[in-house]
Amino acid sequence: MNKQTVFLIIAILSGLGLIGVVILLLFKPDATATLTNFLFTLLSLLAGFGGLAAMQAQQNKEIATIKTNTNGTLTSLREENAELRSLLAQHAPQALVAAETGPIDVSDKLRRDLN
Repeated sequence: MNKQTVFLIIAILSGLGLIGVVILLLFKPDATATLTNFLFTLLSLLAGFGGLAAMQAQQNKEIATIKTNTNGTLTSLREENAELRSLLAQHAPQALVAAETGPIDVSDKLRRDLN
């Protein structure tokens, strides 16, 4: 939901509530406290909802930004991994077999083989 829409709804209900309290104060002053308490509770709940709606909109925007930022990054990361695996297969094929069974650091061996 749009933040301006939530604010507009809360503003309209606040205005109507204030008008209702004034009318009730003129015609039946002893019931004003009940209506004021009800309006305070209602507007507190609406303000909480408005805050949550605004936070959710912000979170959705951040998730969309993350998705667009990582799309190309993941593709290039996969290409780089494939290139590095092919280099590893050329220079130290036994490391690929060992790497399939568990994590092995072959960076020093690969550096020595390249030099």
